[in-house]
Amino acid sequence: MRYALTLAFLVIATVGGFLGYQAWTAGPPVVLQAPTQLQVIANGSPVSGTWTRYSSFDLQVRETGQLSGVDVEVRPADQSFSDSPTATVADIGRIACKTCNASNSVPVHVHLADGAYHWQARLHGDSGTSPWMAFPGTIRVDSTPPTITGLNSPTDPNTAKIYHSSTMQFSWQGQDDGSGIAGYSYRLDSDPQGMPHTQIRTSSTSVSLQGLDTGTWYFHVRALDRVGNWGKSTTFPVRIDVSPPGLQSVRFSAYTFNPVFSRLHISFAINRPAKIVRVGVYNQSDGSLIRLYKVPDVPKGQTTTVTWDGKGVLGRYVGEGTYMVYLRTIDQFGNTTVYGWRDFQVVYKRIVVSLSKQNLVAYDGNHVFLTSLVTTGNPKLPTPTGVFEILVKFHPFTFHSPWPKSSPYWYPPSLTQWAMLFQDNGYYIHDAPWRSVFGPGSNQQIGTPGQNYTGTHGCINVPTNIAQELFAWAPIGTIVQVTA
Repeated sequence: MRYALTLAFLVIATVGGFLGYQAWTAGPPVVLQAPTQLQVIANGSPVSGTWTRYSSFDLQVRETGQLSGVDVEVRPADQSFSDSPTATVADIGRIACKTCNASNSVPVHVHLADGAYHWQARLHGDSGTSPWMAFPGTIRVDSTPPTITGLNSPTDPNTAKIYHSSTMQFSWQGQDDGSGIAGYSYRLDSDPQGMPHTQIRTSSTSVSLQGLDTGTWYFHVRALDRVGNWGKSTTFPVRIDVSPPGLQSVRFSAYTFNPVFSRLHISFAINRPAKIVRVGVYNQSDGSLIRLYKVPDVPKGQTTTVTWDGKGVLGRYVGEGTYMVYLRTIDQFGNTTVYGWRDFQVVYKRIVVSLSKQNLVAYDGNHVFLTSLVTTGNPKLPTPTGVFEILVKFHPFTFHSPWPKSSPYWYPPSLTQWAMLFQDNGYYIHDAPWRSVFGPGSNQQIGTPGQNYTGTHGCINVPTNIAQELFAWAPIGTIVQVTA
């Protein structure tokens, strides 16, 4: 018959050690057989020597035969046994043992604070006590999560200051007096209450993060010890501004130009001060740098203009072709951004019109593309002289008189097929289906413009076939040079 074994009392480890157990310090001579096996169970699994995060244990004592109780003595590992029980299971009322199992193992329930412990057990009954039997291993308890101390940022140490680098470094110390730290999890986000995921990301106590954008960021880190305790998250805020100077506006004077007669003007304004702005011109076909301009200390909002004269670094005109323009802004902290534009055409085409000769010569560089007789404005409405460029082209185009019907200069709506505006006040090179005479003398008579010998209202009339050829040959931006 098995007798009832009941937990007499439980003693918890303290700084000063364990409270003594006041029983069986003297008595009958030892006649019982010692326990046959000792085992420690925590959370349903055996424990021996390794660290565990559980603080409640079953100290299993296996015995043979019948007995009245079990004594155990649990001490910190650095203290010697005194052979005085710290907990017991005693026979009360001699009823059936409800806590014993089929293998005659008697559990003694104890709760231990963090630390390392050794323990021993003995049996006691009506006929006396058994010898003590020591557990061969050590119980190592670590139920306290690790902590993070000294979290800081060597690159962004002052949490009230705004920094201007997209690279951040963080360092910290981990503290765990038990099983030791297995690793750390960290997270960078914009949430001051953010929490790292429960997975180890590094075993180091520092980390460097790059490529961050402007904003207030929060670095969170927490530690995991070797028995699975996750510590609380510790947070360090940083404020960065890495927004480079951006464009407020940009304007190009032309997309096609002849460097002999005109320039490419690049005007811009930025939304933040820049230590330097670089404007580069590149050959679009091979990407080679043609010209680089550096503009220092550009203030916010001020319109700045860089002019490319169509020459390379050696001072010679570049060849006809397609070019790219890139603009890079750099602030005092090195924050930078780049903008680019393509398809700028350098051409050496020009149309030269002589008023005295009433003729036109179209040049492609030094090569003559075509020549033609023309009719220009009469003495009352002369064609302006100077250097112009083709601003816009229309096909077809109907001219409407800017003069009222009462004016001698009025004309009815007039349809043309090929019209190229070269001066903003309404001066065109165009065909004139109503005209059959071109060349010297066709603009000399005083009279209503539009007849064969009374000239034009100031436009340059050319035969229809010439107008069509010029329209197809001359891009917008082609120089129109009108001489006396």
